[in-house]
Amino acid sequence: MPATWYFELEKRNPLLAKAGVIGFLIAIGLVLVSFFDPRELLGVSVWNKPIKFFLSVSIYFWTMGWLMENLGQPKKVSRISLFIFLLLTGELAIITFQAIRGEQSHYNISSYFDAALFQLMGIMIFLNSVVAAWVLVLFTKVKTLPKGYLRAIQIGLTIFLIAGFEGFFMAGRLGHTIGDSDGQEGIFFLGWAKAYGDLRVFHFLGLHSIQVLSLVGWYFFKDQPGKITVAGVVYFILSSGTLWMALQGKGLFG
Repeated sequence: MPATWYFELEKRNPLLAKAGVIGFLIAIGLVLVSFFDPRELLGVSVWNKPIKFFLSVSIYFWTMGWLMENLGQPKKVSRISLFIFLLLTGELAIITFQAIRGEQSHYNISSYFDAALFQLMGIMIFLNSVVAAWVLVLFTKVKTLPKGYLRAIQIGLTIFLIAGFEGFFMAGRLGHTIGDSDGQEGIFFLGWAKAYGDLRVFHFLGLHSIQVLSLVGWYFFKDQPGKITVAGVVYFILSSGTLWMALQGKGLFG
């Protein structure tokens, strides 16, 4: 089943399909590297952030590669896929480069060089959001998909953009922890602060709403746009609840 799914994905979007595979393989490689590199940054392995981002971006590559086939505009999809690949590969390159140096990639303005890398990364993320907004606009014109599934994709992309905007809020305050400095004790791997507010929780849930809602829409509400709209609103309210908690300085497990 997974192999069949991947072969179909590769037919739909060879670039993003292969980019996702490479991203997952690099993540596995970095996990192995972390066993031999004892360096830590903010209380976790220097390789923790690159691993998380390679996994997340690879999932995004595959998701967009799969969904955009439904746009029925191969030339535009090819162009958009290249933009997504270049922009997010650039972000991953900076994150990995800073890990090699033992430096923070995000919120790091300790030198002109680090600040320039942080700003460049922000520009690439912003441009990727613009591309995602373009994809959302294109999906408003699609007439060939089941209405419930189409609505799920549209809501997922909308929440994705809202959560992406929150990233700029974190960048503006040079941190994601509320109530103390970054680097507090966090849950395994994800690192979300246990005892303090952490803006990354909503950021994570919102960015991955595309996968969650698209799957729910396809398997449960394919022809029921009203019900998937309700599901999408509930998902947004619940995920936004974690943002409210974070702004109050409250951790999920504190």
